[in-house]
Order: sequence, then structure tokens, then C-alpha cells
Amino acid sequence: MAQLPTFPSIDFSGLDASKLAGLDGKVVAVARDAAYITIGFGVLGFQQAQVRRRELLKSLDGRVGASKTQMDDLRSTIETRITKLDERFTALDAKIDTAVDKLEQRLPEQAATIVGQAHDFAKSARKQMRGFIRSAA
Repeated sequence: MAQLPTFPSIDFSGLDASKLAGLDGKVVAVARDAAYITIGFGVLGFQQAQVRRRELLKSLDGRVGASKTQMDDLRSTIETRITKLDERFTALDAKIDTAVDKLEQRLPEQAATIVGQAHDFAKSARKQMRGFIRSAA
């Protein structure tokens, strides 16, 4: 008669379940920090693009002999690049949405709800910030 293989035994007697109780707070803190970092990077990126655009326009406006048509073409080019940058941030938002959705599926229900709310808040703040920066451009 064939003998069945033996499976390794796992001893859970040393597991302290009380340490798992504080896990929700840690998940919330990590999600909040991730949201703040994402918003911060987005704001810094848009601010840097805005500063570069203003510096470029200022230097070109000050040039002698630059025609109105050339300036309009340059502004159009800059606006096109800003639009492309905005599209890249939109794609990044989509990737972040996907990652957060996957994370929410792996978390307990209460933690997933909190992470989802933090993500929605961060996404709303990013969209609002992009709107402010876009209107300033």
C-alpha cells in the first residue's frame, strides 16, 4: 500500500493575535502617506513645468526681433506640450487607480474602505490642482 506524504505542521501557539489589531491604523497611515506623496509629486511636477514655461516665455518676450507669429507658434507648441504632460499624468492616475484597486481587494473590508476613501480624496485633490495649474497656464 502506498503511503501518503506527510505535510509539514505549523505551530500557531506562539501567534499573538492582539498585535494584528493595530494593523488597520498602520494601513491607513501608509495609504495617507502614499496619497500625500502622490499629490506632492504631482504638484511639484506641474509647478516645475509652469516655472519653465514662464521662464521660456519671459526670455523669448524679451528678445529683440521676435515676431508676433513666432511667439504665437511658440506658445502653441508650449500649450501642446503641457497638454501631453497632462495626458501623461492622466495615464499615471489610471495606473495608480489600478494599483489601489488591487490593494483594496487584498485588504480586510474596513481597511479597504479607508484606503478607497483616502485614494478618492487624493485623486480629487490631484484633479483640482491640475485644474488650477491648467487655468493658470
